[in-house]
Amino acid sequence: MIMPLRMELPKRNQGYSGSLGMNSQAPLTILHHLSLFCFKLILLISLFVLFISITSVQAEPKLEIRQTLEKTSVITGEELRGTVYIKNSGDEPLKIRGVSSSCGCTTLRLKQRIVLPEKEVELRFFIDTRGKLGFIEKTITLHTNAADSPHIETMHFHALPSGMEGADTQAIFEPPCASCHLDTGVGKSEEALYKAICAMCHPAGKFKMKNPQALQTMISEGNAHVGMPGYGEYLTEKQIKSLIFFLSNKQKQ
Repeated sequence: MIMPLRMELPKRNQGYSGSLGMNSQAPLTILHHLSLFCFKLILLISLFVLFISITSVQAEPKLEIRQTLEKTSVITGEELRGTVYIKNSGDEPLKIRGVSSSCGCTTLRLKQRIVLPEKEVELRFFIDTRGKLGFIEKTITLHTNAADSPHIETMHFHALPSGMEGADTQAIFEPPCASCHLDTGVGKSEEALYKAICAMCHPAGKFKMKNPQALQTMISEGNAHVGMPGYGEYLTEKQIKSLIFFLSNKQKQ
């Protein structure tokens, strides 16, 4: 009797199987750690960028202004002096890009254009009061790198008559006043002429005089007792009539 042969297959190596399972899981573990590292790196970079942004927003110059006048009342013709103190109360340097006055009669002297944090510089001004009478308003405009630029600083003072003759109003036709009160009006008429040579002293353009003849006399001859210069020698007849036409219409509005 022939007995059937029994062949036994070799048993699977358990140790080898376990090792193969561990090796198959290794890439997943590495990928997980790599993803976690990238996430932390991106989060760290984002926080750093956010910190830099907040810091840059908060760090900026801040303009603080105060002014002094030698006196608030002067005899017409006297020079009035004063100082504008420009302080930087911010965290970044304040850059003064430009300064200008509302009229050529105001001369400006700026010592320096860069103001470091918590430091202060002086802007001195000198006002020529010739031809001025009554309550006077002058302005200085500062252009800086501060957020609220430009800044307009206003000075007020009274120009008093030196005697019964009133003010030397015709002085405005001499340098430096003529550059604002006369030269800018060359070739202009009506509203453009008014804005060029009159609006700096009479911004509203409202006058009690409504009679065209009275306006013509005031513009041509002036009145030293109210601080009004006479333009008769400096404007053409056509220009004076155009001013009267403009002002007469403005009074009706």
